[in-house]
Amino acid sequence: MKIFVINLPSSSDRRPFISKKMEDIGIDFEFFSAIDGRKGLPQDLANCPDDKHRIYFRSRPLSSGEKGCYASHYRLWQKCIELQQPIVILEDDCIPTSFFKQIHTKLPELHNEGYEYLRLQGQQGQFKVIEQLSDLQIVLWKENLIGTVGYSISPAGAKKLIAKSKKWRCPVDNFIGESYRTNLLCTGIQPYAIEHDDNQTSTIQPTSAKSEVSLIYKSFREIYRSYRNIRMTLHYHLTKKK
Repeated sequence: MKIFVINLPSSSDRRPFISKKMEDIGIDFEFFSAIDGRKGLPQDLANCPDDKHRIYFRSRPLSSGEKGCYASHYRLWQKCIELQQPIVILEDDCIPTSFFKQIHTKLPELHNEGYEYLRLQGQQGQFKVIEQLSDLQIVLWKENLIGTVGYSISPAGAKKLIAKSKKWRCPVDNFIGESYRTNLLCTGIQPYAIEHDDNQTSTIQPTSAKSEVSLIYKSFREIYRSYRNIRMTLHYHLTKKK
């Protein structure tokens, strides 16, 4: 099962670290050149960010880093469909755990059983077990909105994400986690296959400074946030165990 590690060409200094970690556990992978949103998006994606929606309902447009990050993952969803097989997508600030090789071996079987998306990194908050395997758990978090450091996805799952990505209204990690919009069940695996390297900051999606938000946009934001939380809570409770 192919593994792609997203890395900005300008961040070549980060490559030796992840290369050594993967070599130590005997795993092959390919680097995927990330799209640098600060230099603009490819022509076919340039009109995807929906800044008007973002300003009204999320207070601000997507930052250049968020746009580049979304575009990079989008390109890999296209690659997954092109290959017609599941792939693993990692960002270059991940650290494989001792369970990585075991889980990587298990992923094709899980995708064959119908799982379209499997989060490989940890997540905080309430969750429930969807399926108990002999040594692994497939889980569903009530909120799966933080981080795209590592996951595996099938062509069917990639098609669902692309179909709902005609307009980008939030960062890609938030979008993937909003299963009520995509109809993609965002399950995860425990124990985790990767961890985030807290000593490295994201170069694909750097943190941007927050700007002042008008009272009316704050009101719209809070209404939209409540709507989203209701939809996500309903989706979580209506999802049945396997």
